[in-house]
Amino acid sequence: MPRVHSARDKEEFTVILDSLEQRRGIKARRLAELLSLWALRVSDLLAITWHQVEKAFNTGEFAIIETKTGKRKVITLTPVAVKLLNSMREIRPNDTYLFESEYGSRGRPISRVTAWRWISETEQDVIRYRREHGLLGGVNLGTHSMRKTGSRLRQQKGVKLAELQQLLNHSSPATTVNYLDNREQDLINTYAVGDDALF
Repeated sequence: MPRVHSARDKEEFTVILDSLEQRRGIKARRLAELLSLWALRVSDLLAITWHQVEKAFNTGEFAIIETKTGKRKVITLTPVAVKLLNSMREIRPNDTYLFESEYGSRGRPISRVTAWRWISETEQDVIRYRREHGLLGGVNLGTHSMRKTGSRLRQQKGVKLAELQQLLNHSSPATTVNYLDNREQDLINTYAVGDDALF
């Protein structure tokens, strides 16, 4: 399976969010926003219920057990998270899950495949944005792109590697370094310099 990419910067992230909302509605946008904000894997986000979140409005945080690693992860409700959650609850006040399916039997979250499809559909808009701004490189987006984007944009704002490692629940700094896509971007830039150097 090919490696998914993160958004390169906040502007590109905004292109993804706007594309999601235009193509699939506000629910798709909120999915990407919370995946990035909480740096979660999609299966973990889709399993979160409103009951968990509503209790956290009083305490400021809640915990989940990550499906992949079995590790405990504490999620802090920042002001942006509270705003996003409140807007979601206003639209769908009776849902059990944050991202409940509107099809089939009620009381189930949307599928990982649906979430992946929503995000991957934004690739065309990201490619268009990159070409309009003279940026090189391909685009392969999926749900995991949002977890990576949240980490990469935090790094660009000065968050230290050790803090990102903790946020992502990675076992080593090397895993986190590889995860951030920076080497891949450096390689793309090296190809671009080749045009100038060779021709």
